[in-house]
Amino acid sequence: MSVFVLTPLQTKAQFGIAPTDSLVDVFPTDSLTRIFQIDFPNQSQDSLGLSWRRVGGGWTDGWDVNLCDLGECYTGVPSDADMIPCAPDGAGYLKLLVNALGIEGECVLHFWVWPTGNQDALVNIYYDLRNGGVSHVHSAAKPSSLVAYPNPVRSGEEVRVSGEPSLLEFPSSSMQRIGPLGSLHDCDVKATSTGWSISTQGWSSGLHLLRARESDGFIRLFVQ
Repeated sequence: MSVFVLTPLQTKAQFGIAPTDSLVDVFPTDSLTRIFQIDFPNQSQDSLGLSWRRVGGGWTDGWDVNLCDLGECYTGVPSDADMIPCAPDGAGYLKLLVNALGIEGECVLHFWVWPTGNQDALVNIYYDLRNGGVSHVHSAAKPSSLVAYPNPVRSGEEVRVSGEPSLLEFPSSSMQRIGPLGSLHDCDVKATSTGWSISTQGWSSGLHLLRARESDGFIRLFVQ
């Protein structure tokens, strides 16, 4: 007679994200090196290794942008790497060192981070760093319970918005967008059987905020 032991699925997250998964900042146009860091506190009872991959994005020509993680500092931003394991009370991190060297521009990057060996548990991490004119509404925006897919999306592709039916009852023409530079636009939206479809034709790269006018929440959409 065979005995089968069922192991419960691990539902608790193995690591947290601090201060945010979407780091947006505006800084003066000068030649100072600034550090932008996102931490991943170990929430498990064991040592935890984290892996990451650069999924998309880039920065203005002439900027000096380098990355450090837990275990290594790199020249530039490589495509992927594994961090060294951190203790139960420790944290992994991605730290960008950015110097605009007096050039106006931007650094927009998208990463995946996951427990080493378990890419199904990945999280999306975004950096949207600029020197000039970006509205701080991006960093203060309250999240919406609506979901956009795919996210990130390539400019020109269609985005599908779904969620609670009550939130989708508002006219689709009431969807607004705040662009990376803080400008306000009406979205080109079509109703579908499961929600809304939005055209991103002509949208610039970076972090966009989508909002139904009757809703107080924003969808964070990263455009490549």
